[in-house]
Amino acid sequence: MDRPIIYAGAVPFDTDLLRLGRYAKEELGRFAEMLVGSQTVMASGLVCLPSDSDMTVMIGRGTIMAPDALDATRIGGVSAGLDADTTITQTLFYNDVAQSVRIPFAGADITVYAVCSAQDDMPDILPFYNAEEPDQTMAGPDNRGKALPTRRTGRIRFVAALNTPSVSGALVVPLYVLSVPVGASTLSDIVPQKSDVFLPGLPEFATMSFAQQISQPQALCLTNQILTIPVWANHVELRVIGGGGGGASSTALTPEAGSFSGAGGGAGGDCWGVYAVEPSRNANLSVTVGSGGATDQRGGPSFVTYDGTPFLTADGGGPGYFATARNATGGEGGRYRGGGRYGARRVGPGAMVRMALSFLPVMVPTGPGVAVARPGIFSVPMPRVTGQAEAEHIPPVWLVRPQREAAAIRGS
Repeated sequence: MDRPIIYAGAVPFDTDLLRLGRYAKEELGRFAEMLVGSQTVMASGLVCLPSDSDMTVMIGRGTIMAPDALDATRIGGVSAGLDADTTITQTLFYNDVAQSVRIPFAGADITVYAVCSAQDDMPDILPFYNAEEPDQTMAGPDNRGKALPTRRTGRIRFVAALNTPSVSGALVVPLYVLSVPVGASTLSDIVPQKSDVFLPGLPEFATMSFAQQISQPQALCLTNQILTIPVWANHVELRVIGGGGGGASSTALTPEAGSFSGAGGGAGGDCWGVYAVEPSRNANLSVTVGSGGATDQRGGPSFVTYDGTPFLTADGGGPGYFATARNATGGEGGRYRGGGRYGARRVGPGAMVRMALSFLPVMVPTGPGVAVARPGIFSVPMPRVTGQAEAEHIPPVWLVRPQREAAAIRGS
């Protein structure tokens, strides 16, 4: 941000302070643009109270932020000061005293408009340096007692009209619509309808965004598919489990000796990791869910790739087999690549993929080959996974939401 540099012993100028004010206004405007956008018009406060005794409304205190020039006209003295700067940036206009606005007629939809403009006010007779008599000051620049404005401010006045008024050098913002019935003499039964400039504040925005995300429909990954990463996500948390290995078939000996049952297959590999993504560039995650192994067969691998790069892979579990004619051995657990392993669990004939997004949906497994998308910042206990055997409970996973939605965290 810009700041003036002042040197000891240097002759001070009026523009030193004028530039300081302009710099502050521009930097605050640029900061507001980062938060709400460069073309957003936003109102806060300005409560509208219809009268129950006449055709007026009272507009309360409040503020409007809208794009406007830094200084549409010259500021300061005629022979000095700063020239106009028509650079557009977000600007604040405010009303600090309740104002009464008359509704012009009945039988129509009347709009209450805010007329926002910069004004030079607070006039005062200022002492000026007297070059002819340095021991005495002059009353005003020409010693004639002329008052000069001492502040440039952004102010709001209000107009009620059927159509948008044209006001030179001002921004006109619609605030409320009042449907006044024919023959009405008071506004006692009128409910003002807010315009869309009454946007939620930043804490409300964050809470609303959070609520919208956790209420989104669940996305189930039952088969291989492409998952779309939401535009607000910047990381994905992935958990991948390979397909379980198939069990060994029974071995028949003789009718007299009977037969031996085969051992079960091994659990698929199980791994986890968090990875950065750029949905604005590529919003597709390719998910492959490994199938459970058939009899005497290894389970299929589960893996996730993004932008052609494999994030992590969990191999399928090994099949059960007979080491000898009378000794069946369980299959080995699957291996993994990428992420960090939770540890092998027996999950039966399917596999699953868990994905969490930061900013952040959380993909919660609900069964073999299933993933559920839920955004949020909360503890997510993973449900039981069933197949040929029932899996253990997986401990809750705690997620940390980035600072952009800190307000949502506090409100949730």
